[in-house]
Amino acid sequence: MATTEEEIRYWPRIGMYVNRKFADEWIERLGITGRVLDDDIEEFVDVDSPTAEELEGEIKELFENPFEEAELSTENEAIMELIKFESDKKAFILSKKDEGMTLDEAKKAYEETKGDLVREHLDLPETPEGVTHASQLDEGDEEE
Repeated sequence: MATTEEEIRYWPRIGMYVNRKFADEWIERLGITGRVLDDDIEEFVDVDSPTAEELEGEIKELFENPFEEAELSTENEAIMELIKFESDKKAFILSKKDEGMTLDEAKKAYEETKGDLVREHLDLPETPEGVTHASQLDEGDEEE
């Protein structure tokens, strides 16, 4: 059985660790064209993207070389934490039920905790009590 270090590599292009299958799927889904906002001229401009062949070469080289540890950005660490939280959803809900919550209460606690994590990572203010969607905010509560 292969070790984790044999199965994953840090891909600087996306700033995350990937396994070969994920990298190949990412290349398949990747749109070769794109546009970004150029702040200097306040217009969207075309972006030169690498071709699928260039990306496949990059991935081949990554996996031909030995595993190297890399530091994830704060943003990617947040993404990984949220992905882990999502993958542990059932365990979270069952633990809340073990604490005496009903299934509905446990699911609500899960959503509230997930919302707290997202707000923390995006540095957003707390949502007023009882508000679950932006459409519930009064006009005076909305940010300008």
